[in-house]
Amino acid sequence: MRKALLLLLLVCLLPSCRGGRESAARRVSEAFAEGEAAAAEGRFDAAVIAFTQAMESAERLGEEAQLAKCLYALGETYNRAYFYDEGFVYADSAWRMSLHANRPTLADSALYQMALSQIGLEEYAEATRLFDRLLEEERLPAGLASHTTAGKAFLAVEADNDPEMARRLFEQALEHDDAFDDYEYWAAYAYCLAVTGAPEQAAAVFRDLEQAGYAESYAYQKWRSRTYALQGDWMSAYQGMNRAAERQRSATSRIIRQASFKAQRDYLALENRQERIEAHNRTLILILLSSLLLIVLLLAILFFRSRDRKSREERSALLDWGASMESQRDNLTLSQAKLRSDYARIYQSYFQQIGRINEIVDEAPEKETGIYYQLKSLIKDIRLDKQGQRQFEAMIDRDLNDIMQHFREDFPTYHEDTYRFISYVFAGFDATTIRLLTGMASDAGVHTKKSTVKKAILASDSQHKDQYLLFL
Repeated sequence: MRKALLLLLLVCLLPSCRGGRESAARRVSEAFAEGEAAAAEGRFDAAVIAFTQAMESAERLGEEAQLAKCLYALGETYNRAYFYDEGFVYADSAWRMSLHANRPTLADSALYQMALSQIGLEEYAEATRLFDRLLEEERLPAGLASHTTAGKAFLAVEADNDPEMARRLFEQALEHDDAFDDYEYWAAYAYCLAVTGAPEQAAAVFRDLEQAGYAESYAYQKWRSRTYALQGDWMSAYQGMNRAAERQRSATSRIIRQASFKAQRDYLALENRQERIEAHNRTLILILLSSLLLIVLLLAILFFRSRDRKSREERSALLDWGASMESQRDNLTLSQAKLRSDYARIYQSYFQQIGRINEIVDEAPEKETGIYYQLKSLIKDIRLDKQGQRQFEAMIDRDLNDIMQHFREDFPTYHEDTYRFISYVFAGFDATTIRLLTGMASDAGVHTKKSTVKKAILASDSQHKDQYLLFL
């Protein structure tokens, strides 16, 4: 009888499971296509929302190849929107997931995006290392090889100030592909031409950029003004640098204020609404399953009365386990409280700096230009104490089983700011405290970054994964 009921339950549930999987796969494709369209139009906020929805659905399906593709799209989108920290995290996750899913071409593209993130973060040595690693690949597609060579050429002139080497690399890239994937590469190439004795060719490239509509862009103005300075036209160079600075300020400010935080806010709202719908569906399923299981349980009681004693023992063992878990949780709470106390002692002067920041904001007029520089100086004092951070991480490792040491070993490519952020999370600081210590714009940004790190941990094959997730 029991077997018959279980068989009936499976027969009823299999069609709905199959239909649910097909529906989820369709949502992945639709959301990803929506994200691609938004990214192509420069609507990065909408693109982030769509790609994140596709990623969540792919993760629930267990489709590793689709998940890697979504992670890559998020990394590329954040890079295009100048959020290089986020871009690096997602590109790194995409690289790891692509290797796990046996998608070598996508893994190489993710490494390229990681290098672009490093350029944006001005970590040029790391970017060069990634480009060199890509160029050592024998199976690297011609298009990606060309883009990688062009990226290395850009670093040669931007970081190493070697325009002759940069020109050779740019022209080597053009031998494989007649165009660069970034118009800034063209502007940098024009500058290299002017420096190495080809001013006519340089002028032609700049004219092409003007005709293509890039004359008012930051990259064009930056490299054009450098060329003017090279030619001794200091007035044009000065005007160009002013225009470049203005383009950079306005573009970055607009994207940061309107795109990123709007994307985070809108996505959280969508996520909450989706969670409510899913919770309702889960409740209905649980009611059905509970009813069926109740029938099975009643039948089992009739046939297995002799097992009552064993059930009581299992129940007692479960209570003991619960008590053990409660004790471990109390120990964890005490450890985290001790870490917060130790941190406050070490960083007492830094908290005084935070208080001084609040006083400056309260006392000064809203548009006084000197405020910015005072705040910047104080924040720099708070965030750049590497010795204090190492001391804090040592305390965390002492009380939490070397968790920070393991995290750095498992994720060696993260930016130092990310290690600082995760140490605060492991120590149990709340979102407001973390926001003040890291200089992030909002508590929502803290939650979003924590979610991003959690996804990277879930996608990793670290043997310490469960320990990390316990403290998140």
